[in-house]
Amino acid sequence: MKFLYILLLGIVGCASYKSYNQTTTGKVVLRGGIFEKDSWPDSLIFKRMSWYHGMTLYYDALFYKADPDSPFSKWFSPTEKEFFTKCEKLLVTVAYSADPSKISHVTFREQMKLNGYDDVVLNNFSSFLRSHPSASDWRMQGYKVVGYCKRAPTRLGTSQLAINFPSFKHLEINL
Repeated sequence: MKFLYILLLGIVGCASYKSYNQTTTGKVVLRGGIFEKDSWPDSLIFKRMSWYHGMTLYYDALFYKADPDSPFSKWFSPTEKEFFTKCEKLLVTVAYSADPSKISHVTFREQMKLNGYDDVVLNNFSSFLRSHPSASDWRMQGYKVVGYCKRAPTRLGTSQLAINFPSFKHLEINL
């Protein structure tokens, strides 16, 4: 009887675990890169924010603060490289929405606007990123690649990015 009680308690605990919203942060690392005849061992490091309902991923967002001095800047087209001079910060985001009725790319873009970022097109960089050998390891084929440009100088001098989706814990990362 005691075993049955413990088993029932475990099942109820697992069931309740799957019924709440949770968030996590971390990083995704893509090692090495190639552009024409050049190759380099540097890593492309993305900061990661994820939103779950129980064990189900609702939304996943990866952030890379683009650096004109990085060898990965070779992946930007000449037009895309203009954003380095037009923007205080240029972010590359790689985002996935499992169910747009829960959390959508539009909701994410609105959160980025609240942080002072406007979306920009980075087709060339996106092509190189999707062709990276590690992109398939991270299953990026269902992810949307978008650039975000912070045009106005930061008023508070903060390098944090805050995202707040309804019914989820407020998340912040340092860029």
